[in-house]
Amino acid sequence: MRVMKKILFGHKVSEKHLQKTKEIAPDWNVVISENPEDKLKEIKDADIYVDWGFNIERRFIEAAEHLRWIQALSAGVDGLAFDLVREKGIIVTTTSGIHKVPIAELVFGYMLMFARGLTRFYEQQKKKVWDKNVRTAELFEKTLGIVGAGNIGSEIARLGKAFGMRVLGLNRSGRIQGNSSQMYDEMYGIGSLVELLSKSDFVVCAVPLTAETRHLFREEHFKAMKSTAYFINIARGAVVDEEALIKALKEGWIAGAALDVFEKEPLPPESPLWEMPNVIITPHIAGSSDRYMERAMKVVNENLRRYLQGEPLINIVDPERGY
Repeated sequence: MRVMKKILFGHKVSEKHLQKTKEIAPDWNVVISENPEDKLKEIKDADIYVDWGFNIERRFIEAAEHLRWIQALSAGVDGLAFDLVREKGIIVTTTSGIHKVPIAELVFGYMLMFARGLTRFYEQQKKKVWDKNVRTAELFEKTLGIVGAGNIGSEIARLGKAFGMRVLGLNRSGRIQGNSSQMYDEMYGIGSLVELLSKSDFVVCAVPLTAETRHLFREEHFKAMKSTAYFINIARGAVVDEEALIKALKEGWIAGAALDVFEKEPLPPESPLWEMPNVIITPHIAGSSDRYMERAMKVVNENLRRYLQGEPLINIVDPERGY
């Protein structure tokens, strides 16, 4: 017979944040277990499980006998066994919304590198070359197309307006919603993706990975883009047909790409993307920040308070949609 209810953390949490958790749930047993085999044992009698979305293995959910709520420390839970979640009636929540600032800043880092020729100048610096004959441009009055006008997309749009860009968005409804009217000049539905691509100087992919969005970007979409346009992916690698993107870059259908995510991670050494001069690669770190856990644990602890008070939780995942 269980004496105390239990919260299992599958990732190390600072004492500062854990103290807040214990204050909210003083009568609960709070356990941290990072080793997968230990997690398998600990989750058996856990009521709440907190971990990164990519760490929530199917076998953990199968072994859980009392689990009622999974809180992901990440925004994405695309690898989750949603069939089991539905079967067991488990609530799943994420930390969606906390990533928008670092991701939006990285997107503009990419765009400025391309526009201002910073990659070329950095290569010259390493070789001690003084050459002003590098093409540079401005973001001002360029068109930014954001595929996925959610929390992250709208923060990118806000910065785009600050840079004086024309901002186009794409979402499920094709309509500008809420207070987004100041961020977007136009909004498109998924059926108008090609039209958005044809008008954009920079295309940012910010959609979740679902059955609907897998390989959303294919050859015909890169062919629809301007030859002077840049493609940026901070979503999930599988949203893009990577072979089609490589072909587009090799054959000059687009000017370049900045990629934080890939179909296979880590990106294999033999991938031609590594050697392409018009490609910027980062190792799936778009959402990383020195303030990440501070923001994530605020969501975790607020949701814990709501859970214990019987209030609606933040960022509940729809198992049918996967986000």
